Amino acid sequence: MTGAGRRGFSLIEIVVALAVGAILMALVGSVFVSSLRAWRHGQNLRDAQSHAATLVDVMARDVRAASQAPSVRVRPPIELPEGEPLLALSSPATEGGPAWIVYVFVSERQEVRRQVVTFSPAGAAAVRESRPVGSGVTRISVEQVADGVTIEAEVTRDRTVGHSRTTAAPRNP
Repeated sequence: MTGAGRRGFSLIEIVVALAVGAILMALVGSVFVSSLRAWRHGQNLRDAQSHAATLVDVMARDVRAASQAPSVRVRPPIELPEGEPLLALSSPATEGGPAWIVYVFVSERQEVRRQVVTFSPAGAAAVRESRPVGSGVTRISVEQVADGVTIEAEVTRDRTVGHSRTTAAPRNP
């Protein structure tokens, strides 16, 4: 077969086909990118929610394990090397004397730390043990309510914010 029965594609047809193919690939790529972005946002939200809930639950567990009201103090007037004391709970005496579990918010590092603090006879606080219990904490509040406390935390993961809130009261007599 020669001649008129066999015909190839013209340059215009090839250019149009390539343009339509490029537009379709761009659409498929944008759908993929937006679904990946939505997946990351969901992952960050689950992570932030989980960390906020864990932080609030750890603090509430210590409150529930504490003795009645005198052993739970909101915003205690304790001078510590860093951070703002949020909550203090009396703990069984250690070798260094009476001890307190103190939750401290270190805003510069967006971190909440659980510290075991003892006091010298002169009244100076000494941190015996310190460990982080929450990171990425942008806001935390502890408020006295009835015979317990309400703890609310806000945790951020890559510009996604998770919240958690609970109320706990001492259970021990």
